[in-house]
Amino acid sequence: MGYKCAAFGCTSGYKRYATDKAVTFHSFPLTNKELCDRWNRANPRQGYTPTPHSRICSLHFRSCDFVEERTDSNMARRKRKAKLLGDKLVNRYLKEDAVPSIFPQAPEYLSTKCSGPRATVSATASSRLEQEAQRLEELEQSFHAADDITDDSLDDIIDKLKAETALPTGFTVTKSDSVLLIYLLQVSDSIPTITACITLHGDRSVVVSVDGKSVAASHFSDLLKGPLRRMSQLVNVIARVKSLSQTADNACRPLKSGKGTDSSGQPSQRPIDQKAQDRQADEQAAQ
Repeated sequence: MGYKCAAFGCTSGYKRYATDKAVTFHSFPLTNKELCDRWNRANPRQGYTPTPHSRICSLHFRSCDFVEERTDSNMARRKRKAKLLGDKLVNRYLKEDAVPSIFPQAPEYLSTKCSGPRATVSATASSRLEQEAQRLEELEQSFHAADDITDDSLDDIIDKLKAETALPTGFTVTKSDSVLLIYLLQVSDSIPTITACITLHGDRSVVVSVDGKSVAASHFSDLLKGPLRRMSQLVNVIARVKSLSQTADNACRPLKSGKGTDSSGQPSQRPIDQKAQDRQADEQAAQ
């Protein structure tokens, strides 16, 4: 029985038009109502109702809609037949969820391009996790590369400090001879005083002083051990030095004495010689 294609504008199977022998005809999935409705909606032919004899030809399906299986599993025999018949002995059938999507005689937007199989949810989620992990690793490597100042000159370090957004405020950065000075300057009665200073030498050794006194490395050993290698280490040391300078300033600041108390908070006492004078005045008045 010769079949005719029921797709919009198709001439496959009609006697007046030549039909390629490779074209196959496929019946509507009438037993699967949902899939059959999808076939009807895909076919631009308006008002068409398929019957058990209705067919749509293979020209309206994408190559990825088909499954091909060779009819002969013997490799040697298949090669011999391939030389004679062009290796066309295959069993070709539609996938269970295939839907026609190519209609050359209809507007272009009614046809869809072939796309590969959709990845499963688990595969997609796994891929996203891998991509996120790779992105984080690249960001970490980029941060470490930008944070490394081992090969930077003192001038390069100055430039990075000026661009550093996390740098504690109030510090002045300058270079003197072969050392880098990062210091806090306080002005009192028009007299400037360096309250804290970080000295960075060319060999990346660090010396810290607060109020003119050297600070032991143990005060910042949790931040820096040995030569300075990273900008983040320097920023953390600067923050620590600022905290040490504020602590020292508070310790040296005298307490405010209230009425009737001395600077230690104890009740104030009149000088001994003043008491003697008062007693002498009282005796004279009594005479």
